[in-house]
Amino acid sequence: MEEKTEQRKVKSAVVFTGGGCHTEKVELPDAPDLTVAADSGLKTARACGVRVDLLAGDFDSYTDELPGDAEIVRVPAEKDMTDTVLACDLAIERGAREILIVGGTGGRLDHELSNLFYLEVLRRRGIRAALTDGENTARVLIDEECTVPQRGGYFSVFALDTEGCEVSLSGCRYPLENARLTRADPSLGVSNEVVGAYAVIKVRGAAMVMTSVK
Repeated sequence: MEEKTEQRKVKSAVVFTGGGCHTEKVELPDAPDLTVAADSGLKTARACGVRVDLLAGDFDSYTDELPGDAEIVRVPAEKDMTDTVLACDLAIERGAREILIVGGTGGRLDHELSNLFYLEVLRRRGIRAALTDGENTARVLIDEECTVPQRGGYFSVFALDTEGCEVSLSGCRYPLENARLTRADPSLGVSNEVVGAYAVIKVRGAAMVMTSVK
């Protein structure tokens, strides 16, 4: 199986991980080049109806029989990274430049924070990444912009740099123009709403954008 995944040209990957996930609400890309499960993320993938190409982890949280139709990378339980980071790193090694992480919230808070912080690590490595549990999606912007489509929910923007970031918001209930967001006062960017077809978020510096559906 390893030869097959290495020979395939990989640009995009979906990484399924453990934790909470509203799998019935997850919107997956039509044809990702690679699907990866991080340990118990295999259960998340199966709940989404996806067969994974690659399964990675120490398998301390997934103890059932492993599938015979996937490449398996097994690592010791005592390691310097989480299974989610391991799975993403393997996808990047195979060429992935866009990664959607499915799951990773709701369970242990330390793992949830680790997954969210890791989004910034990935973006600074040049990887476009997002994490979703079906109801909430997070991504990191660094000196760039994105659009948020109207889905009847909310979006929030949080500064990541200690000195803050400059944010402009349009197409939303609470627009901003070159506003300074700081970690010392995170409330300014919380709970905005799209009022048209989509909102536009422009960031100078580093910020985390979170969207939620009702």
